[in-house]
Amino acid sequence: MTPQDRGLTTPMVDDVFEALSDWRRRAVCRYFTTCGGTGADVGTLAAAVAERGRETSLPEADTDVEAVEAELVETHLPELHRLGIVDYDERSEAVRYWGSPTVEKWAEHAAAVSDRTEF
Repeated sequence: MTPQDRGLTTPMVDDVFEALSDWRRRAVCRYFTTCGGTGADVGTLAAAVAERGRETSLPEADTDVEAVEAELVETHLPELHRLGIVDYDERSEAVRYWGSPTVEKWAEHAAAVSDRTEF
Protein backbone atom coordinates (compact mmCIF):
# COMPACT_ATOMS: atom_id res chain seq x y z
CA MET A 1 0.00 0.00 0.00
CA THR A 2 1.39 3.40 -0.94
CA PRO A 3 0.93 6.67 0.93
CA GLN A 4 -1.51 7.73 -1.78
CA ASP A 5 -3.54 4.55 -1.21
CA ARG A 6 -3.73 5.37 2.49
CA GLY A 7 -4.53 8.99 1.83
CA LEU A 8 -1.45 10.10 3.75
CA THR A 9 -0.65 13.76 3.86
CA THR A 10 2.06 15.73 5.57
CA PRO A 11 1.47 15.36 9.32
CA MET A 12 0.23 18.39 11.23
CA VAL A 13 3.05 20.24 12.95
CA ASP A 14 1.63 19.43 16.41
CA ASP A 15 1.64 15.74 15.50
CA VAL A 16 5.25 15.98 14.33
CA PHE A 17 6.31 17.57 17.61
CA GLU A 18 4.33 15.00 19.59
CA ALA A 19 5.96 12.19 17.63
CA LEU A 20 9.44 13.61 18.16
CA SER A 21 8.94 14.49 21.83
CA ASP A 22 10.38 11.13 22.91
CA TRP A 23 13.95 10.12 22.07
CA ARG A 24 12.88 6.58 21.12
CA ARG A 25 10.41 7.84 18.52
CA ARG A 26 13.04 10.27 17.23
CA ALA A 27 15.46 7.33 16.94
CA VAL A 28 12.91 5.33 14.91
CA CYS A 29 12.39 8.25 12.52
CA ARG A 30 16.13 8.84 12.23
CA TYR A 31 16.69 5.14 11.57
CA PHE A 32 14.55 5.28 8.45
CA THR A 33 15.99 8.57 7.22
CA THR A 34 19.61 7.47 7.66
CA CYS A 35 19.39 3.84 6.51
CA GLY A 36 17.63 4.69 3.29
CA GLY A 37 15.07 1.91 3.74
CA THR A 38 11.34 2.07 4.11
CA GLY A 39 10.69 -1.06 6.14
CA ALA A 40 12.04 -2.92 9.14
CA ASP A 41 10.96 -5.43 11.73
CA VAL A 42 10.60 -4.49 15.39
CA GLY A 43 13.76 -6.38 16.39
CA THR A 44 15.88 -4.43 13.93
CA LEU A 45 14.40 -1.14 15.12
CA ALA A 46 14.91 -2.09 18.78
CA ALA A 47 18.59 -2.83 18.15
CA ALA A 48 19.03 0.50 16.32
CA VAL A 49 17.22 2.46 19.03
CA ALA A 50 19.24 0.77 21.79
CA GLU A 51 22.44 1.60 19.88
CA ARG A 52 21.30 5.21 19.62
CA GLY A 53 20.74 5.16 23.38
CA ARG A 54 24.33 4.04 23.90
CA GLU A 55 25.56 6.91 21.72
CA THR A 56 23.67 9.59 23.59
CA SER A 57 24.06 11.15 26.99
CA LEU A 58 20.33 11.16 27.64
CA PRO A 59 19.79 9.98 31.22
CA GLU A 60 16.58 8.13 30.34
CA ALA A 61 18.21 6.23 27.48
CA ASP A 62 17.66 2.52 27.98
CA THR A 63 20.19 0.45 26.08
CA ASP A 64 18.78 -3.02 26.75
CA VAL A 65 17.43 -4.27 23.41
CA GLU A 66 14.64 -6.34 24.98
CA ALA A 67 13.46 -3.41 27.10
CA VAL A 68 13.57 -1.08 24.10
CA GLU A 69 11.64 -3.61 22.01
CA ALA A 70 8.93 -3.85 24.67
CA GLU A 71 8.65 -0.04 24.82
CA LEU A 72 8.44 0.20 21.04
CA VAL A 73 5.73 -2.46 20.81
CA GLU A 74 3.67 -1.22 23.76
CA THR A 75 3.95 2.54 23.30
CA HIS A 76 6.02 4.14 20.59
CA LEU A 77 5.17 2.27 17.38
CA PRO A 78 1.41 2.43 18.03
CA GLU A 79 1.80 6.17 18.68
CA LEU A 80 3.78 6.74 15.48
CA HIS A 81 1.15 4.69 13.62
CA ARG A 82 -1.68 6.73 15.16
CA LEU A 83 0.02 9.94 14.07
CA GLY A 84 0.42 8.62 10.51
CA ILE A 85 4.23 8.61 10.58
CA VAL A 86 4.61 4.83 10.11
CA ASP A 87 2.48 1.82 9.31
CA TYR A 88 2.81 -0.76 12.07
CA ASP A 89 1.42 -4.28 11.85
CA GLU A 90 1.35 -5.74 15.36
CA ARG A 91 0.90 -9.33 14.16
CA SER A 92 3.87 -9.43 11.82
CA GLU A 93 5.84 -6.81 13.80
CA ALA A 94 6.56 -5.06 10.51
CA VAL A 95 7.06 -1.31 10.36
CA ARG A 96 6.93 0.70 7.16
CA TYR A 97 7.95 4.33 6.83
CA TRP A 98 6.64 6.23 3.82
CA GLY A 99 8.76 9.34 4.27
CA SER A 100 7.87 12.83 5.39
CA PRO A 101 10.13 15.82 4.74
CA THR A 102 8.64 17.64 7.73
CA VAL A 103 9.35 14.77 10.12
CA GLU A 104 12.80 14.21 8.66
CA LYS A 105 13.82 17.87 8.98
CA TRP A 106 12.66 18.17 12.59
CA ALA A 107 14.14 14.79 13.54
CA GLU A 108 17.46 15.92 12.09
CA HIS A 109 17.25 19.19 14.00
CA ALA A 110 16.37 17.40 17.27
CA ALA A 111 19.26 14.98 16.78
CA ALA A 112 21.66 17.88 16.24
CA VAL A 113 20.47 19.60 19.40
CA SER A 114 20.60 16.34 21.39
CA ASP A 115 24.10 15.64 20.10
CA ARG A 116 25.11 19.26 20.67
CA THR A 117 26.39 19.50 17.11
CA GLU A 118 26.17 22.27 14.57
CA PHE A 119 23.19 22.25 12.24
